[in-house]
Amino acid sequence: GVAVFPDGRRVVSCDGVWNSGEGVLKVWDVATGKCLATLRGHSRAVYGVAVFPDGRRVVSASGDNTLKVWDVATGECLATLQGHSDFVRGVAVFPD
Repeated sequence: GVAVFPDGRRVVSCDGVWNSGEGVLKVWDVATGKCLATLRGHSRAVYGVAVFPDGRRVVSASGDNTLKVWDVATGECLATLQGHSDFVRGVAVFPD
């Protein structure tokens, strides 16, 4: 999955490799192609990602049955949402 930040200058992508040992997200500068941040913390592949309207946080959906909320500036995982019994493949953020 891929999501575009509200400023249009950055995108975030996820690996989506089902048998990977670690799920990784990367934040990219669209103009330069440079990786600005790597977000690590899922124990399985990441399938979906969405950007919050403020552009400061992203949320990821993973094969480790969780969603994680990330601070883009620090790379810190702010919250892990558990409770699914199987892979989480998609995620969306409401504008409010």
